Amino acid sequence: MQGGLGRAAAAAAVISVVLLFGGSEAAAQDVNIDALENVPALITADQLTYDEENGLVIASGNVEISQEGRVLLADKVTYNLNSDIVAAEGNVTLIEPSGDTVFADFIEVTGDLKEGFVRDIRVLMADNTRIAAASGTRSGGNRTEFRKGVFSPCELCRDDPSRAPLWQIKANEVIHDQEAQDIIYRDAWLEFFGIPVLYTPYFSHPDPTVDRRSGFLAPTIGSSDFLGTATTIPYYWVIDDDKDLTIAPLLSTEQGINLTGEYRQLFENGKIEIAGSATIADRDERGGNIADDRFRGHIDAEGQFELDDTWRWGFDVKRTSDDTYLRAFDFDTERTLTSTAYLEGLKGRNHAAVRGLTYQGLRSSDVDAETPIVVPLADYNFISEPGVGLPGARYTVDANLQVLTREEGRDSRRVSLVSGYHIPYTSPLGDIYEVTAQVQTDGYWTDGVVSGSSDVNPSGAPGSDTEGRVFPQLAVKWRYPWARRDGPVQQVIEPIFQAVLAPNGSNPGTIPNEDSLDFEFDDTNLFNLNRFAGNDRVDSGSRVDYGVKWTGTFGSEGAAGAFIGQSYRFSENRDAFSEGSGLEDNESDIVGRVLLQPFEHVDFLYRFRLDKDDFNADRSEVDLSLGPDALNLDLSYFFIDQEASDDEFDEREELQIALSSRVTEHWTVGFRHRRDLFEDSSLETAVSLAYQDECFLIEGVAERSFFEDRDLEAEDSIFVRIVFKHLGEASGG
Repeated sequence: MQGGLGRAAAAAAVISVVLLFGGSEAAAQDVNIDALENVPALITADQLTYDEENGLVIASGNVEISQEGRVLLADKVTYNLNSDIVAAEGNVTLIEPSGDTVFADFIEVTGDLKEGFVRDIRVLMADNTRIAAASGTRSGGNRTEFRKGVFSPCELCRDDPSRAPLWQIKANEVIHDQEAQDIIYRDAWLEFFGIPVLYTPYFSHPDPTVDRRSGFLAPTIGSSDFLGTATTIPYYWVIDDDKDLTIAPLLSTEQGINLTGEYRQLFENGKIEIAGSATIADRDERGGNIADDRFRGHIDAEGQFELDDTWRWGFDVKRTSDDTYLRAFDFDTERTLTSTAYLEGLKGRNHAAVRGLTYQGLRSSDVDAETPIVVPLADYNFISEPGVGLPGARYTVDANLQVLTREEGRDSRRVSLVSGYHIPYTSPLGDIYEVTAQVQTDGYWTDGVVSGSSDVNPSGAPGSDTEGRVFPQLAVKWRYPWARRDGPVQQVIEPIFQAVLAPNGSNPGTIPNEDSLDFEFDDTNLFNLNRFAGNDRVDSGSRVDYGVKWTGTFGSEGAAGAFIGQSYRFSENRDAFSEGSGLEDNESDIVGRVLLQPFEHVDFLYRFRLDKDDFNADRSEVDLSLGPDALNLDLSYFFIDQEASDDEFDEREELQIALSSRVTEHWTVGFRHRRDLFEDSSLETAVSLAYQDECFLIEGVAERSFFEDRDLEAEDSIFVRIVFKHLGEASGG
């Protein structure tokens, strides 16, 4: 009814009929009307009649009226000039510009659309949501009341559309208040498969025109050994068009009240999001003592702002009151929190960034006073256009400034510049060369550094000192891809060889290793000039790297690939590479990968590092995905040998299995298990069951976690989540 056939269009139809036909009958006329008030309409009907004596304009027989994107279809449409009432009857269909379609037996509405009546109305919305009512009345121009209304976004059964949908709301009265933008139900039942399961005398929710509105959200109810019985009752507050706040107090019988919240705001040039929590509760200190009634809380805030087309700045702050708080209250599982603020610019082939970083370690072995603070960390990177000096040649510049301090322990300030010149060349035979000349220059000013020691807070450490380094490298890389096609099978085999010339012993013990600790020798960095992640350590010494890569494709879906390679250094490099790294001897371990995708729904990846002497696996990683949605297996396996481990990782062997099956179109079951094979103990086990269709979701997860750390104990949990389309969700566990 809303905006279906306006007074202006109806009056325009009357005027056009009077002027064109003088009150006589017109058959099968298509009248293109330039409506009053600049509202054009197109009327098509088998007959168009003007009854001057009774003041009636009647369109009958396949009536179609189009106005401002709306289309009204009916067997008969009558406009009474005396009472200013428009009536449509017989197979009435109203198609809205939004895609919503209204069906009715009879519609009667005043020309100004403020008053109206509809009988046997059915609405099919653009998203297939269905609304039906025995009758409806419109009053005041902004209030529509339906009698015996039914609402459901569920699709009807294809074989038997008369069957009740999965769920629906039936109400004796449904009111749409357009001014308040509310839909109100009185005496309403929630039905599943036509069976009433929940009654409420009153229920309301915003109409579809509302994007955001203040109010309470669905609560979450659950229990655990740590919290006892707990519930969260969120309140969403729309402060303004560009900002909102969600307050979600967590009420628990064991830990009292935990106040959580999230604030969001949009600006013309950016946004901020700030989440946090606070409570007064007992906590387990690192020494094992229980501290009563202590403040516990966290903050997780981030923002990003565009200064112009080149520059932007932002921040990401993550802090917590104590080590186990985030896990205990189920906010996060991170073991190290990183906070940063930055200014970054990108223009053409130039990139510049200045950052500040702080860390918070949440492991029991972490010492807060020895955690580094990095301010500033500045980088500048540049890649020239190709063709500098020689065809295709380019030069690169990577500059870095880092200032790292600790409350207790060693400090360092570093200035680093890495400049390189790269010359590519493809010979007439098709083999590809790249010559690289690179120089890394570093200057250090340190305090409290003991030469050759990895201890960040050694006793009797010396005072300030300076150190410098100039490290040149010259590399020639060669590869020669060979391709072969046999029908649908195409193969490419590519030998790769690289020679690197560089001085030995370029990692003096007086240079502390702060940013190159996370080192792993594998197939991805075999041919890198510097296989360390940072600048504190360099890959010194002359060496040759060699390997063979093979790829194959089979028709439109099948693919496979393999790589194997090794490195040989002309002198040992134990000043940079520790025992077990795979690079401590002249001849390195053998690294490689195998990738198989022979068919759809089969994906296998195996990455390995083999001992150079006995070819035993020092490190293995396997990822396998097998099967369609009907039955899918995801398997992950990780192994690192004790002799190949470093200070960061001990010997480890883990297996994770995930099985899922889409039993039917809507039902899915799943199983997940993670096990420590080295310790022969389980880490996590979970089973899940879910039903999802176009209007409803229910999922349940039962999980057993074996993680323990101070006041965190192994626990069982069950979580259930229910989502009703358009109405929201409820959860608990």
